[in-house]
Amino acid sequence: MLSLIEQIKRCFIGEGLQPQLDESRYQFLSNPDDHGLKQLMITAAVCLGLAFLLWVIAGYHGAFHLLNQFTPALPDGLWQWLTFMGDTTLVLCLTLLFARRNPAMLWVVFIAAVYGTLVVHGLKNLLDAVRPPVELDSGTYHLVGKALRNGSFPSGHSLTAFVFASVLFYFVRNRYLRIGLLMMAALAAISRVMVAAHWPVDVLVGSAFGMLVVVAAVHTARRYRWGISRPMHLFTVFLMVVAALMILGGHDGGYPAALLPAKLVAFSCLLVFVIEYFYPLKQSRN
Repeated sequence: MLSLIEQIKRCFIGEGLQPQLDESRYQFLSNPDDHGLKQLMITAAVCLGLAFLLWVIAGYHGAFHLLNQFTPALPDGLWQWLTFMGDTTLVLCLTLLFARRNPAMLWVVFIAAVYGTLVVHGLKNLLDAVRPPVELDSGTYHLVGKALRNGSFPSGHSLTAFVFASVLFYFVRNRYLRIGLLMMAALAAISRVMVAAHWPVDVLVGSAFGMLVVVAAVHTARRYRWGISRPMHLFTVFLMVVAALMILGGHDGGYPAALLPAKLVAFSCLLVFVIEYFYPLKQSRN
């Protein structure tokens, strides 16, 4: 009977990881999609242009009531789930589903997460814009979840949702799937206005920054390919496992109705990770 160490050596994490890393690195570097990056940049520019026009025409708070008035049209629980789709822990957890098949994607996600964190928190700390619950009288808008107060600009959830969608956009290469990914990210972004956590300008700028940091991350990953290596891959996977465990431990981002479906997603992602990384490879022999 094989020891536990011997069994692990014959699993993907032991025998198959390095060949998969080499193949993923080769495909990533030899098959770039500059047209896809250009499309992301154009979409980001459109979002920034709309944000600027909205600010000029209606001010920083413009179009909030126009959108937020429709929040009661859907259950609060659904809005909580849609807005939690932009939570960093959920996005990292979902990335586990692609860890084995495309290790290069994890390197891009890691870089984009670093860039996005610097952009969002840098601007939030610099500007410290107040959120709708501070600026508006209670009863004049529909609040879902906890009332947030400061750090409104830009929307971090919108950026995170579009980072995940844009990374998949780059690697998927299917027109209809790409459109679907951006639409899902847009729903998560719009939900930040519907739950009264952000102003529309915050969402538009955050969404644009999410696409732009992915463009920057892809270029960085091409230049610094050492990130597609065993140590970095395992470190990134570790962070994603921790994110899944945080959700299972009760992290809901202030939206308790989203916790149950988030736990189901986190459990499923962990189960896929364990099976894909630790189940013995078919070609292994005793």
